Amino acid sequence: MRFKLLLIGFFFTIPFVSHGLGDSLSTAAHLSDFSLEELMNIPIYSVSKTEESTFDAPLSSTVITREEIKKAGCTSIMEALRLCPGVIVREETNGNYTVDIRGLDDLPPNLGVYFLANSTTLVMIDDRPVYNYLHGGTFWETLPVDLNDVEKIEVVRGPAAAMYGPNAESGVINIITRKPEKKGLYIVANAQYGRYNTGIANASLGYNFKDKFSVIVSGNFQTRERTQSGYYNVASNQFIPIDSFVTNDSLRKARYPNPNLAMRKYGYNALFNYKINKNASISVQAGGQNSQVQDIFANEFLTTALSTSYYANIKARVYGVDLQASYLTGTQTPAAANDNQKWNFNSTDILLDYHITQVKNLDITPGLSYRRSVYDDRKYANVANMEGLFNGRVESYTFAAFLRGDYKLFQDKLRLVAAGRLDKFNAPSKLYFSWQFAATYKLSEKHLLRIVESRANRAPLFLETYYNITIPLGPGLEILGLGNQHLNLLTTDMLEFGYRGKIRENLEVDIEIFGTSTKNFTNVIVGALDSTAAGKNLVFQFQDLPLVARQIGGTISVNYVLGKFQFKPYITIQHTTLFNYSPYAVSPNAPVSPFSPSPATQNINSGMGTQTSNLATPTVYGGAYINFQITSHLNLNFNPYFMSQYTQLDNDNLTYHDGIRGVENVTPKFIMNVMISYTFFKKLTLFANFKNCFSDKTREFYRGDIPGFMVSGGVNFEF
Repeated sequence: MRFKLLLIGFFFTIPFVSHGLGDSLSTAAHLSDFSLEELMNIPIYSVSKTEESTFDAPLSSTVITREEIKKAGCTSIMEALRLCPGVIVREETNGNYTVDIRGLDDLPPNLGVYFLANSTTLVMIDDRPVYNYLHGGTFWETLPVDLNDVEKIEVVRGPAAAMYGPNAESGVINIITRKPEKKGLYIVANAQYGRYNTGIANASLGYNFKDKFSVIVSGNFQTRERTQSGYYNVASNQFIPIDSFVTNDSLRKARYPNPNLAMRKYGYNALFNYKINKNASISVQAGGQNSQVQDIFANEFLTTALSTSYYANIKARVYGVDLQASYLTGTQTPAAANDNQKWNFNSTDILLDYHITQVKNLDITPGLSYRRSVYDDRKYANVANMEGLFNGRVESYTFAAFLRGDYKLFQDKLRLVAAGRLDKFNAPSKLYFSWQFAATYKLSEKHLLRIVESRANRAPLFLETYYNITIPLGPGLEILGLGNQHLNLLTTDMLEFGYRGKIRENLEVDIEIFGTSTKNFTNVIVGALDSTAAGKNLVFQFQDLPLVARQIGGTISVNYVLGKFQFKPYITIQHTTLFNYSPYAVSPNAPVSPFSPSPATQNINSGMGTQTSNLATPTVYGGAYINFQITSHLNLNFNPYFMSQYTQLDNDNLTYHDGIRGVENVTPKFIMNVMISYTFFKKLTLFANFKNCFSDKTREFYRGDIPGFMVSGGVNFEF
């Protein structure tokens, strides 16, 4: 531990780096060929929906380039996000992660693993939302693209629903895919194999016809085994063999067809681009994926999740008018052999906006959007006995109108960016308004101040809105689990201050200080006994809570380049305080039960006026990108990642009341990754990849697998 602390201290006592290499730098022989000015002006689109340099961007944002991802030896998109400031990435099993921007997870505490997953970050692929509307967040294994397809990953921190719609509550992750850069043939392929039978293969083939028309087809495959055996048993608080965990042979084989498998997935994509003229272009994408993983979902133990999905996406720009329409459909089974957790789904997103630039220094963009999502479990669940999650076909849709403005004045020193969006949902029926205002002021060409104030809301989630089950408890008594179509939507307000400065010719600093307030959390609340002619019903229904979460924090990243050396550490410090939190998920008129021995005094309102700390998010976390271009052919990269201690709580904590079961105390983690690569003829690269070099064996996520030391080797080819 002392050696790890010395290493952390070393990484943060020498200059830092905050922004990665630009697109134009990806073929560089070594970093010394480029100035810091070029390194700091990588184009970013996702901040204001117009391309601009990262230095001038009015919001807290980061670009992770494909060259950074390649040199760091990242093996997945999720792992690559560890290169980004302000992002918490935790591994559940080998290759399966949860991703949080600034951390607003496990709220309310003790709710259950369903809600340990982050539901407030919007993930997109080329502006196409891939958000999971079941209970929020992203099923990362279901992304059809992999690292070989990625040109860059743009991350915007802070509420951005006014720009991108509901669910961009803590931020946006936009995965931008690659296009052929030069005329002629385009080939990129890579493969690697390593410990725990980890095999990864990607290939892309494309052609650029005279810079007018281009086409790419790609495929990717991953397979990974778990880093440990055994499954968590809450009663004994131990990990036990699969035979003891599920004793019925046929049930065990159905639930866990591959007990040693952490992930097996493949994806395929096709992209067609046609540039009609300088004012008109069109692109069409299509593809699909199939995945099987073991991760934490809806239980305090691993489940086998299966998914098959297909998508189509079209984007067109004609003289300032932008149209994007996408469709996603498939089947999800988050818990195999459990037909009450299997369904077909589809979602449609349509966006239309118009850029008005006739007024000097003013860019105005009005627009409309439509989103529709459907979940249907009738094909798989016994609907007659109410054994499904929804027991029917349920639908959610949103109509929205928005307006964005970008105004520059005082010789472009002052910039004002504002956006407003009005959403009309089918449930809840009330209108929701999200907004964002940002201002930047350039003290000089080397120093920029920024301030942001914004409000964002999350979309209604199907689990909360349409939950509908019946569980018999005995003669004349049953449980009714109900959703609620009148819930208030989770809403976050933020105030943020920032500074970017080019301190020296080879040194840049980026600082952001933020404060947020989030309200309208929900939980399944035990209500009063409801008597009917057939007996009595104990009603569990989603309801609004008085809980408010207030977060304050800051992130600093510094950019330092010296010859062939690039150094990019970043650190975030934050704290979340909960107001009016009560651990009792019962109404005042609920019957006496194990959930509450005294509902009259121990209920959802019994925490009014109190405040406590949320322990589920690390207080300190960050990492570094450290690159040595030893020669024009040989490269050495270190990318450490660290998190302070945190505690995740599941609802078993309230069932057993022993401070052990339902509680995951994660000790401080320091993960060191190392990548060595050698490039032949600028086309063929051989590499050796080392993950978790210090073999930190502390668990990262509630009842997940213990990460192990990983070593792999591979080859990358680009033509």
